[in-house]
Amino acid sequence: MTANGSVTKTGRRHRFASGGQVRLPLSEGDWVSVREELSHGQQRRLATVGLTGVPAVLAETGQAPQLSVDWAAFEVERLAVWLLDWSLVDDDGEPVVVSKEAIEALEPETAAELNAALDRHIEALEAKKAPGATGGTAPGATSSSAPASAGAGRS
Repeated sequence: MTANGSVTKTGRRHRFASGGQVRLPLSEGDWVSVREELSHGQQRRLATVGLTGVPAVLAETGQAPQLSVDWAAFEVERLAVWLLDWSLVDDDGEPVVVSKEAIEALEPETAAELNAALDRHIEALEAKKAPGATGGTAPGATSSSAPASAGAGRS
């Protein structure tokens, strides 16, 4: 509290995800803008987007059910959730709006480059939130089965 009785924000933990964005460089002078971080709702949706179901357990085999995952759907949704804008243009030089359809139409090399840039961003974000990164301890994750920022199958 300050001398005039107003409350200062120093030292307070942020309770809501930042609405900010970060511009990541790509090859050939291109760039992509991604969310600074995901919200709880975005994380939860991303964590389950590729799940296609649990097959029935056969009583005679005694095997545990295996979760089915559509990795192609997950990879497209992962980029769709994180990406906000990019400098990519079509063959006529016109800007292409970020959408699931545009992401699905990317050349495999470009999709791999976008994923690699996003991976680096997520790793830096998680390193910043790691215990000791700011001198304190980070609060525990709400679920040990899904990484905080990457969604299902990512670390």
